[in-house]
Amino acid sequence: MSVGVCAYSFNTGPDAFELMDMAVEHGLAGVEFPPDDCLPDLAPATLESARACAEERGLFVVADGGQVEREMLERLIPAASGLGASTLRVVMSGVLGGDRRPLAGRWNAHLADCRDILREVLPKAEEHGVTIAVENHSDATSHDMAWLCEELDSPYVGITLDVGNVLAVCEEPFGYTERLLPHLRHIHLKDYTLHPSNEGFRIARCPLGAGVVDYPALLSLIDGYHGTRDQGGGIAKTIELGAIYARHVRMLMADYWAEYPERDVKELLPFLRLYWAHVRPKEEDWRTPREKDEPVEVLKAYENRQFEDSVSYLKEIGAVQSNSVTT
Repeated sequence: MSVGVCAYSFNTGPDAFELMDMAVEHGLAGVEFPPDDCLPDLAPATLESARACAEERGLFVVADGGQVEREMLERLIPAASGLGASTLRVVMSGVLGGDRRPLAGRWNAHLADCRDILREVLPKAEEHGVTIAVENHSDATSHDMAWLCEELDSPYVGITLDVGNVLAVCEEPFGYTERLLPHLRHIHLKDYTLHPSNEGFRIARCPLGAGVVDYPALLSLIDGYHGTRDQGGGIAKTIELGAIYARHVRMLMADYWAEYPERDVKELLPFLRLYWAHVRPKEEDWRTPREKDEPVEVLKAYENRQFEDSVSYLKEIGAVQSNSVTT
């Protein structure tokens, strides 16, 4: 399968070229990174150098942008093309943990603004052969994502499905994915553990396979619909191990739901079943080294260990070939 590594798995580096070396070392098929942060500049020669490096190693490239904004898109669509990336991942908002309260009274208008900006840049995306893949960045429900794609109705707009982030809007990964299958263009492989709080729960980063996501079933669903690279199809997938700070989903607070449409409690049952099957003891420490103010060397070792554990897990379930040696 087409599995790569995303720079956002690491708060301690690496740059684009180091990330490519890491992918090759671990037997992965591609990389995902923000050109603005992982390259010295976006000059044509720099983009060509990164593209040649990826092609020499047989790696796919996914480019990362920021929040939907016209100037960013007009700048990064050509940059993504210069990198040989057919996908530019963006996000709709800075909302985290599903908490839309900073956008009180404005969520639907915000969605409409994103739609309008994306519509304006579609000609440039088509010109450069780049698909804009909008991520569910701890903010959007499956219905929001489907609405956006259906409104734009273009092969140059789709979804980066972040498997772990669906928990932040109290949805369950399998059902969320199933509803969006036709629109998927790129997958963030992420897992979370669930930790109760008086206001709801926290989702905390962990290696793939150590959290709540049933990856064998989920990957079977995705590849059953879209095929695999060996079959001439498939969707690029990147390991993106999540935030270095746990996300607090305050679902028990009445105003948490103010910017969500009414939801029948029966729609919450798949998530609630998942929650009660996997919730960890309240006293368990969910903090990362960053949250515990530990030295950067400890954080770097923590991130590398989680990444290597995730690669090992993907090899165990057959999502990555196991004929490479992880060091």
